[in-house]
Amino acid sequence: MYDLRQAGIDVYQLNKRLVTAALVGSFGGFVFGYDLGALSASTQSLRGQLHLSPVVFGLTVSSSLWGTVCGALLSGRVADRLGRQDLIARCSILYALAAIGIAVPIPSAWILVPAMRFLAGMSIGGFTVACPLYLSEIAPIALRGRLVSLFQVQVGAGVLVAFSVGLVVAHSAATGTEWRWCMGLGAIPAVILVFLLQFIAKGDSTLGPGDSQNKPPVTMTSSVLDRAIGREKLFCRKNTRPILLATSIAIFNQLSGVNILLLYLLDILSSAGLGVFLGHTYTVLISSISLATTVLGMAFVDRLGRKPLLLWGSAGMAACLLCLGLAIPHHLGPLFYLSILVAYNVFFAFSQGTVVWVYLSELFSPGTRGAGQGYGSSVNWITNAILVSIFPIMQHASSVRAFFFFSLAMVLQIGVVLLWYPETRGTALGSVAAPERAGGNWLY
Repeated sequence: MYDLRQAGIDVYQLNKRLVTAALVGSFGGFVFGYDLGALSASTQSLRGQLHLSPVVFGLTVSSSLWGTVCGALLSGRVADRLGRQDLIARCSILYALAAIGIAVPIPSAWILVPAMRFLAGMSIGGFTVACPLYLSEIAPIALRGRLVSLFQVQVGAGVLVAFSVGLVVAHSAATGTEWRWCMGLGAIPAVILVFLLQFIAKGDSTLGPGDSQNKPPVTMTSSVLDRAIGREKLFCRKNTRPILLATSIAIFNQLSGVNILLLYLLDILSSAGLGVFLGHTYTVLISSISLATTVLGMAFVDRLGRKPLLLWGSAGMAACLLCLGLAIPHHLGPLFYLSILVAYNVFFAFSQGTVVWVYLSELFSPGTRGAGQGYGSSVNWITNAILVSIFPIMQHASSVRAFFFFSLAMVLQIGVVLLWYPETRGTALGSVAAPERAGGNWLY
């Protein structure tokens, strides 16, 4: 094994810089999580003040998700051209401007809400591409799962802070203005991230792609390395397998119903008979437990592997979703719903919440890594946007059918993971891609 001390490298300082870079590089997940939590905490206030129909309400909530789709599609190639850190910084600035724009109290200007939310979504799409890529490329193989999982931990922390802000705002802000406060305050973590990025030296010779424990640290940043290797076409024959895997894990991640249960959590609790203030309190409790479980999952993703976590989590989520669908029509006690939602979030955080961004970041070779991450992220957000758009209509027709559908999807995922998913723990980045074959490019 390569001896870092023989090369004159201070291992303590290297580890310190690695941890600092990972914490800052994952902070885009905090902005992402805050946005999700703030949107969830704002749904009832937003719909009440603007008097939105189910169709327009779904369009308004999903506008940021369609922006995320566009951001993810654009960010794949941009991440390879500009570099991961530059993309994260630009996304932070864009998000801060969008958050400030939505906080400006302009009466009777509904169209500004989806417009600003669309811009915020574009920045979130960039975060979901650049942050996991950056983390996977600076991480040693043995720590890659844990370092990339920091992104999801930051998402959970952001959701918790947003729900806490929503609880405070619900008690203190003027009626009808809660949504402006919740969303507008998202500018603060975005601005903080811009300043934090200044502490990561772009050309740090001790940080670089960490694909091997037997090689000295790479002296090039990820963007320079990708240019040295050369960009490859994403849609070619050798990438068939990673593309299909990225597509399936992205779709199943949303078919778990996680963002439906997050964004419409207050509406779901309300349909179960819980009041507004109790609902806000429950969101804080649920997100706190979910964050703690995500941290626990981060500790196991490199020990147990990706597949076992996905299998156990899918089985647990399927059972929770089935119970939720059966319980809602009967308006059972509040603690019953709290127990189900806590259990669901525990299973999600320990499985897909920990694994999905790790798995996506590991599938593609260096020449297609940015484009591949952008593709997987865009599939995730397209599925998410469709589900979020139609859920208010589905809930208006039936308050429980969607949960039975999500439960069935999780059962299907168990079979897909067992039969087709490779285990990527301990493998080099991009090793899933098949060797180059004769026959030219494979195009859709």
